[in-house]
Amino acid sequence: MGSSSIVVLGSLHYDIFIKSNAIPKIGETVLAEKWFPKLGGKGANQAVALNKELIKVKFISAIGDDFFSEFLLKRLQEENISLDNILKVKGNSGISVAISNKSGDYSAVVVSGVNLEIPEALLYDDNLWKDASFLMIQNEIKEEINIVAAKEAKKRNIKVFLNAAPAKNINNKLFECVDILLVNEIEARQLNEDYSSNFDTIAKKLSNIVPKVIITLGSNGVIICEKNNVPIHIKGHLVNVKSAHGAGDYFAGKFLLDFIKNNDFENSIRVANTKTAEFISIE
Repeated sequence: MGSSSIVVLGSLHYDIFIKSNAIPKIGETVLAEKWFPKLGGKGANQAVALNKELIKVKFISAIGDDFFSEFLLKRLQEENISLDNILKVKGNSGISVAISNKSGDYSAVVVSGVNLEIPEALLYDDNLWKDASFLMIQNEIKEEINIVAAKEAKKRNIKVFLNAAPAKNINNKLFECVDILLVNEIEARQLNEDYSSNFDTIAKKLSNIVPKVIITLGSNGVIICEKNNVPIHIKGHLVNVKSAHGAGDYFAGKFLLDFIKNNDFENSIRVANTKTAEFISIE
């Protein structure tokens, strides 16, 4: 890897994680087992997943001037994530509430807060991009900021990894810059506006837009497709799921790290698949 670094631009949330036997239906109240605060946001989760492997991570995000910001800064420092590009903004920090059931599945609601206030001026600094091999972005901040970042990366021949989550339509100006696209089943169908085809077909369609496509299918594994190639299905691992919360972000980080080290698309997916299976089976 040498002196390679990864620029991660994305959300930073104070996560409230609730363990319950069931996720409530509309109008229903359930009594849960316990709750605890977590460092969260797709950007922060992916930065941490990368940083645990001792690669240099430059994380760009924003926090508010509230109680939650102190917790977030402390947790970032504990994870050895640099605070140099974490901007403090007047307003509320991002927050999410996730409820997990006894099977480890979860539902969540996110309030972005000042994650929507990340200034594009941060992205014009040449020092930010020095030695960077990849830009990693997601859909929890303003798309306009992602587009600016992606264009700045491409100017410098830096590759762009987009985890298009949560699901929403993507501007073509962003797609034009993306080298690797990661989506789950819901996101893949929404991007294609295709709710009936099999995922091989959807992966093939997406690979006509983006050179490398990854569709995660939960316990059913992963489908990958490179431009002008046939899709490949990688089976999932059978594990006892304790919690799937943050699994997609963990997968993204572990995949990209291995891909940068070894430049083997299919094998890096297999590595990330195995590591994520271990991650979701930890209490």
